Amino acid sequence: MYDRTQMETMVPDAEGVTLTLANGARLRCQNVVMAAGYESQSWLPEKVAINRSSYALITDPLPPEALGKLRHTMVWESARPYLYMRTTRDGRILVGGDDDDEDIPKRRDARVEEKAEGLAAKIEALWPKLDINPTFSWGGTFAETDDGLPFFGPHEALGSRVHFAMAYGGNGISYSMIGAKLLRALIEGREHPLAELFSFRRLAKMT
Repeated sequence: MYDRTQMETMVPDAEGVTLTLANGARLRCQNVVMAAGYESQSWLPEKVAINRSSYALITDPLPPEALGKLRHTMVWESARPYLYMRTTRDGRILVGGDDDDEDIPKRRDARVEEKAEGLAAKIEALWPKLDINPTFSWGGTFAETDDGLPFFGPHEALGSRVHFAMAYGGNGISYSMIGAKLLRALIEGREHPLAELFSFRRLAKMT
């Protein structure tokens, strides 16, 4: 594994892929897996996701009697923007959501305090007896596709030996586990039941 190593060109052919690095070195691969997060889109001829911002807060530990049934409950609101909430083992309340289309980190970070206050107010409206005091709050970027599903596999623009691992959609950890098994199957020439669902071919159906 080599960090701080920039790839300048990627040229696929029938037998493999040739990579040229910024220092002039050349690498020859049978297959390439592009797992570069948001930067992966720069290697595609079209944009397949947009970056959005999400926000969250966590409280100090609350007494069990204040939490009541919430101690064993996870809440996920399906509205847009959505709201989710769960408690931690030590009795803290973790709240998140209120996503927006902001894609500039400085602007996103400037909204964190206001967003946290808004999230706290939503929880207090649902559970008036709770007093939500955001101890820590933060914001982060995530990529969202039109249908909320990730993209795994090759794109026709680069041939069958360049595979993309794009766990976009807000469920990155779960999608990444699926994607790792899916891409391994493709490289080994095996079928995978989700290969078509998560392929770039579904883009044609969206337009």
